[in-house]
Amino acid sequence: MSRNDMRGCLVLTLMLLLTSWLAMIPMAPEAEAAGTNQTTSGVLTGTETWSGSHTLTGDVEVAEGAQLIINAGTTINMPVGAYIVVKGSMCAGDASCGATQAGTGSPVRFIWPTASPVPNQTGRCYDPGNGLTNTDLNCGEAILFESTIDQALTSLSHVTIDGAYGIPVYIPSRSYYAYAAMVFDGASFDLDHITFANINTSNVVAYDLAAPHISDSTFVLGNDEQGWDAAAVRAFDAGTGILSTFVLENSAFTGNQAADCGNNGGGRSLITAENSYIDMKTLSITQNAYGVFLKDSSGQFTNSQLNVKCNGIDTNGHKSTGDISHTLSVNNNSIITEEGAPLTAYDGAIVIANDNTMSGASEGSGMGIRDSQLIAHRNVIGPIAGWNGMWIYGESDVVAENNSFEGAAKETILIGEYHYLDQGWNVPAPTKARIHFANNIIRNNTGTECSSAKVYGGSFNCPAIHVFMSSGTFINNIVHDNAGDGMRITGGIVNAQGNDIMVGEFAARVSHYDDNYGNKYASIAYFRDNTWNNATQIYNVTESRVAVQSEHIPNPGGGELYPVMLSWGGAECPYVQNECLQVPLTAEWKPFGMPLAMDVLENATTFTFADLTNFDLSKVHIQNQNSAWGVQVQKGELVRFRTMAKGNQVADAYIMVRDAIGNELYNVTTDVYGYTPHFTLPSNFHIDTNWNHLANDAGEDSCNDGIDNDGDASMDSDDSDCGTSREYSTYSVWAYKFEKGQAEYSFQLTTAVDDVLSLTNLEPSITVNQPDGYSFKRFVELDGTAWDGNEGPYFNDWDSQWSQQGVIKQIQIKPPGVLDWDDAYFATDESGAQGEVTKSNHPFSTWSFVWDMSNDAEGDYTFEIRSFDGLDYSPTITRVYKLNTVAPTLYVDSPADFSSHDSGKVIFQGRATDPYNGIQGSDLDKIWFEISGPSGYTATTSTTGGSQWSWEWDFSALVSGEYNFTIWASDSDFCKGVVGECAARTMTLDIQNENDEPIIQITTPYDTERISADEETLIQGMAIDLDGQVTKVEFEITNQDGLIEQNAPKTLTMSDILPSGAWGTYWDTSSLLHDRQYTITARAFDGYDYSPPAIVTVTIDNPPDEGNSPPVFNATDWVEVIKIYCDEGSDSLDQCGGGASLNLTKYFYDPDQVLTGNNFIVVNNPDPTVDDNHYETVIDISEDGIASFNPIVMRDRSSNIEEWSLPSVQFQCIDDSDSKVSSLLVTFLVESAAFTYERKDEGAVSEDGVVVFSGEGRPGAKVVARLVDGDRSIGITYVGDNGLWEMEISGKEFNNIGDHEIVFEYAGKVSEPMAVQIGGDSDGMPTWIWIASAIVAVVLLGGLFVFFFVEFEDLHEEEMMDATAEVEAADPYAWAKTAEQTAAPAVQQVEAATPAPQPAAASQYPGWIWDAQSNSWVPDPNYQRQ
Repeated sequence: MSRNDMRGCLVLTLMLLLTSWLAMIPMAPEAEAAGTNQTTSGVLTGTETWSGSHTLTGDVEVAEGAQLIINAGTTINMPVGAYIVVKGSMCAGDASCGATQAGTGSPVRFIWPTASPVPNQTGRCYDPGNGLTNTDLNCGEAILFESTIDQALTSLSHVTIDGAYGIPVYIPSRSYYAYAAMVFDGASFDLDHITFANINTSNVVAYDLAAPHISDSTFVLGNDEQGWDAAAVRAFDAGTGILSTFVLENSAFTGNQAADCGNNGGGRSLITAENSYIDMKTLSITQNAYGVFLKDSSGQFTNSQLNVKCNGIDTNGHKSTGDISHTLSVNNNSIITEEGAPLTAYDGAIVIANDNTMSGASEGSGMGIRDSQLIAHRNVIGPIAGWNGMWIYGESDVVAENNSFEGAAKETILIGEYHYLDQGWNVPAPTKARIHFANNIIRNNTGTECSSAKVYGGSFNCPAIHVFMSSGTFINNIVHDNAGDGMRITGGIVNAQGNDIMVGEFAARVSHYDDNYGNKYASIAYFRDNTWNNATQIYNVTESRVAVQSEHIPNPGGGELYPVMLSWGGAECPYVQNECLQVPLTAEWKPFGMPLAMDVLENATTFTFADLTNFDLSKVHIQNQNSAWGVQVQKGELVRFRTMAKGNQVADAYIMVRDAIGNELYNVTTDVYGYTPHFTLPSNFHIDTNWNHLANDAGEDSCNDGIDNDGDASMDSDDSDCGTSREYSTYSVWAYKFEKGQAEYSFQLTTAVDDVLSLTNLEPSITVNQPDGYSFKRFVELDGTAWDGNEGPYFNDWDSQWSQQGVIKQIQIKPPGVLDWDDAYFATDESGAQGEVTKSNHPFSTWSFVWDMSNDAEGDYTFEIRSFDGLDYSPTITRVYKLNTVAPTLYVDSPADFSSHDSGKVIFQGRATDPYNGIQGSDLDKIWFEISGPSGYTATTSTTGGSQWSWEWDFSALVSGEYNFTIWASDSDFCKGVVGECAARTMTLDIQNENDEPIIQITTPYDTERISADEETLIQGMAIDLDGQVTKVEFEITNQDGLIEQNAPKTLTMSDILPSGAWGTYWDTSSLLHDRQYTITARAFDGYDYSPPAIVTVTIDNPPDEGNSPPVFNATDWVEVIKIYCDEGSDSLDQCGGGASLNLTKYFYDPDQVLTGNNFIVVNNPDPTVDDNHYETVIDISEDGIASFNPIVMRDRSSNIEEWSLPSVQFQCIDDSDSKVSSLLVTFLVESAAFTYERKDEGAVSEDGVVVFSGEGRPGAKVVARLVDGDRSIGITYVGDNGLWEMEISGKEFNNIGDHEIVFEYAGKVSEPMAVQIGGDSDGMPTWIWIASAIVAVVLLGGLFVFFFVEFEDLHEEEMMDATAEVEAADPYAWAKTAEQTAAPAVQQVEAATPAPQPAAASQYPGWIWDAQSNSWVPDPNYQRQ
């Protein structure tokens, strides 16, 4: 057979074997197909479908990544108390996610049975230790969706939840448990046509940012006899924002009609939400006590029908995101309540209610607002059978426009709660509140049973509008069929204009409020253009301020004689201080558009009128008590102003009007045309001085009113004006508009006024940072600051706004060539102020302007700059600037390029030119040199420039070599410090100036040496300079605290240094401190450079005993490293062979005494980074001065032998006089030794033969071979110094032929058994078998030789070498074996030249001695085993 044939056969044989082997490998199982109704409890991890009827036996978890599909018509029978939790996905009845589509006739049903009661047994929800006390056996029944669900694959459609008790979930933000049959824990997906039936607790709980969308579903109130029932839907921290809300849509909610209102009525809301974003759309909420309760939540409730017994929609607080407050929108709903309020907004709620119809409320109001904000538009409210159309109290701010109110049982509008002192009322004391009420209609306000025993002394007919200690603006409203007053204002502030009001009693009853604690709060009311119908009296005013203008005053009715009744009922203020009037507290919230200033006369009821028809002074009845000045009737004139600035009307200007003595009367703003509304200013003052209740008699005018009306410091009869006519009133007007200016104007009022106020503006200012003559490179870049009005600094934002009174609108700049400001350019506002003026910023507080002049010739150019604030320009700033467009040109005349220099200096000379020739003369600035040279040398320097220039370069301190120069000229803008775009000249100079640093060494004392203090301590060493001569050697001494000592040796000069470089000096150490370290630093200088320092640290021995001779350290034969081997994995006391020792008395001696172990210590290095603090505890020093270290003491510190070494150990000898000397460093190097064993030969061994074993271990360790059968030792050897051992055992040691097992004992441990065959199977075989075997063996060997010789003779030599290398690398102890094989010849060569020393015993290897002749350890014939 040819070689190729043989090879082919072998390959074929191998392929057949491989094929058979592969055939035995089992195939990987296929992925399990989707199952159907497989999971009945536990964790569902794949994809599974439930169809038909599927019965569970326990809880089911749909794991993350898993999918549960439930087809239409499937019924899932749940065990008592069990739940399903979905972490992956659930697709139930929805074709869009993989299930068959469910419908009304084929829903997916989850059904839980009712548990049979078992005495004393509790359900899974009873866990008092965790706050769960529900004992119901059904508790825990629910479906839970966690935040990990796959939203794309999760959907529920036409699903019925029947009989689920609910499961408790902990709400972290509320610190309690909420129960529900369906829980959304941060989960958000769509659900439709979900039906809940027979639920004990809530149908749904959504929390932790969950935002499900549930539509077309049916919800029921939870029904539980043990009191665990709750709202049908509850939300806690649901929704992630106004764009991702919890949605309930097109769904029906029903509940418990038997429950009552109030805390003890047992009623619950059908929907509750706390701290959530929730949208409710097109809902039907019926047959329940309460409707919806929202706490700290926002969203919407729209297009829904709500009909319940108690409150319809309750809101408390609002939801916010950062500084953004979100609203709740209640729009387009029908809300009917039997007893409660259709809508409440309490405790910080922000509600917008538009286009709703609200009615019912037999025990409440249409809208209840407390400490909240409400905007109501186009609502129909009423009939309200209980109380008010709007009940507003607390710090509430309400806007109501275009609403219709019908049939309120009490006041239609009540703002401010006046019952707070009455028995049985639990309402807060009055505080500021405000309403803007415009374009509304009030009908059938016929209540007659309003009352307050404390404030009003009993019952009264209910007014249409009641303002108590609050503010209100009432504009263009219509009131029909009103039984009581049109307006009752008590301690309030009212602006009423354009209203048409039918009243049953007084049109406006205005009075103060006395809190009986020394505070009387007047009312302030302004009436204009109102129409009053059927009033018995128009204005009834008590201790308040009222202004009326432009109205028709009807005749009184109902037995009243006067249309206006004014009274002051108390004693005279200020003689009785408690009778003085105060401005109401609600003045902080001034009514919208209120023209009257928030001020009152503290001692008078004032009634100011103008432009009234059917009215004169005779129709005013005055009722004073104790003071003729208690009532003032102020006949006035209509006044109007128009604000203008630079000929243009100014809208929204603020106008303040004061009387002659400084009282603020009006605060108004102008309209879009710059006009103020007409307002009334008194031109004459009337008081009832003759006590006939009228103020129209002779002398009852401004000459007898006790007021200095014209401000001339004279009044009444003392005023000369009263001698001829009367004292006319003088007024001052102040007008102001930010960005437009201010105006002040005083006038004497004799008739109506219609005048113009021209505002005076403060002109702006500007600065430019670049002064005249500033130079620019191609682009002129300007910046600066600007401000309007007065310059800062400013104390606060208000001061900044008032001081500037405007903002800069533009900064205009005329560059060269622009002649007219109409063609000017504009600067850029860099302030970032966004139009706002604050203490620290305002528009154009910083500005910039860039003008491209790169194509212009160099020269001088003029710029003009000014700022504009919208009305005026600042003074113009003119600047003349230098323009640079071309870089200067440079010429180098000397030295020549590539010239050589060795004198230490070279002079550069040359010329430079620049095209600028303006008013500032030459623009040449500097000549720059950029130098680079050997060893990374770089430098940049400059010299003064000019048309002729020169510069001397000193290179004496530089090394020799080639130096490259880049030289250029700079001007004001070009190439300062860098070449840039300048044309540079380059050259190379050859510099010959090399110097080698000197070298210095300290030879005495050596580093760490301890020296005796002496007046002449020798310091000596070597200092040489290879290319010159050392000129001096300097010394510095520092102590161990880093401080420089003053006793350093004097500096050595050239005369002190031998030609060989040797030097020596003396150092006075006699006064240095004992046992302290000092550092000697020496440096050599050769006239150019200093050498690197030579540093030696010594310890001074300077004990108090001056006659003592200190100990001495002799370093002869000192070893730097002592190796110790330790057995791996051993816990024997002999793991490290006893360690190593060092006889310290061999190296230390003392002339004065005999040293013992007590004179030696192990030194701790003071460096905290050196870990040697344990050395003194692990090294033992005996009485005779032997230092021993057994590494096993390190076991407590580390189990890693490699960490047992002690590097850099230092010993110190201290004599009895405390003189010390330290040794050199020694390292105890600990290395691990692993015990290995192998048999070197193979096969059976005859009785006359030997079996050879070898291995590795700790040098000197004993290896015992023991026969397992009989437990007999059959061989002993010791590990050699090179870590290797070998043992030969005679076959006769085994005693008989057959199979035997031996083990090796080493370091207290026994190896695994190894089999040895003595005699083998051939011992009993016939001879013919031997002959046949030999023939076969010869044939096989011949064949193998031919095959392998032929095959492998083709191997390259490199491949053989690689193979050998791989074998060697695979043996980790090859180094030791190689050393063993090669060590003997080297030893023999040494031994041939020297006498053989006698073998010596070593304590660390008992039983062995070192034989120097054979360079190996040999058995000690005198050793006796202990």
